[in-house]
Amino acid sequence: MSYWLYSVESFPHQDLIGKAGYTPEYLQHSGIQLTVKGGEWMELPSNWTNVMHRDWMDRKGTRERILVEDIVKAVVASKPGRGLVILDHEPSASEKAKVEKQAEEANRAHRMKAVEWYENQVTEKQVTGHGRTNPTPYEDECYTLLGLTKPYSVEAMRAQRHPGEAVGEQIVAALDRLDKRRATEAAKSAPEK
Repeated sequence: MSYWLYSVESFPHQDLIGKAGYTPEYLQHSGIQLTVKGGEWMELPSNWTNVMHRDWMDRKGTRERILVEDIVKAVVASKPGRGLVILDHEPSASEKAKVEKQAEEANRAHRMKAVEWYENQVTEKQVTGHGRTNPTPYEDECYTLLGLTKPYSVEAMRAQRHPGEAVGEQIVAALDRLDKRRATEAAKSAPEK
């Protein structure tokens, strides 16, 4: 039985590796590390072998067979809500579209939580003097992908000086996005000729 893995994000994130403040995240269990490219389906092999050394005297080591079921459980438990999906069968095209949409929604929710966490840290720094103000590269990417104004950007500083203008611009932008979404939904639901 083969398993299929889909992830919205790459693990480790190749674009962020080497940037200050980014700690690479890996999908790993029992010495097996998966390198996952975001937005692509990947078939997992049914099992792996690994050489385990019991202590420093065990030079030869012992070969262990690691089943895919064990890795699947560990990977899913390690990254909840990140848009990581593992199926126990090869998905059809319609199932792929449905699962990818659900994974994208879960990932957006996770990124929103990351942004909220960062903003809470900034507020704590302002109130107590303890905390941080610099975002990690991942949090910076979350702002970009969600289309949010970064709190340390020029636009945010301008919004602090003239709060009414910024709110008006946000309302106009939200209404514009709503119109675009309604237009695309109407185009999708229109009968084909």
